[in-house]
Amino acid sequence: MSKFIFEPDKGIKKGTYALILSLDKAIQIEIGKLGSYKFKTGFYVYVGSAFGNGGLQSRLTYHLNISKNPHWHIDYFRKYSKIKRIWFSQKDARMEHEWANIFLIMSDKNFKINKFGSSDCLCDSHFFYFNKIPSLKKFQSLAPKQKQYNIYEINFHLIPKNSF
Repeated sequence: MSKFIFEPDKGIKKGTYALILSLDKAIQIEIGKLGSYKFKTGFYVYVGSAFGNGGLQSRLTYHLNISKNPHWHIDYFRKYSKIKRIWFSQKDARMEHEWANIFLIMSDKNFKINKFGSSDCLCDSHFFYFNKIPSLKKFQSLAPKQKQYNIYEINFHLIPKNSF
């Protein structure tokens, strides 16, 4: 299997992102120190930020490939899921906590793993469950109006399979 590389336009350096993933079958997964959880079929969203060396290009390339040595909570889940979409912002501010709050409002609240992806912050979680794929338009409508900024979407359903 070839490695997928996220190559943004020049100038896209750092920012906040959301991975929209699908899980085709229910499965029990060990999520590192968080423990073992039963995941049902549907869609999951993981929110993160990329402000370190390499920025969005490095972090999203990492997530697009399956990690042999899991580092983050999402790495354990990625072995069984498919990325359907990526949303990202180039805003030079950490928006991951705001995004997590918006996804919490939008999500199906009957599934939650405390501290998934958020062990280093005060958020309950950066990982959310949806019966249907979330809508970018709805997400943007819930963002505070005074903080409007561009959010870009990559839809992997539209990319030919032989592209990666």
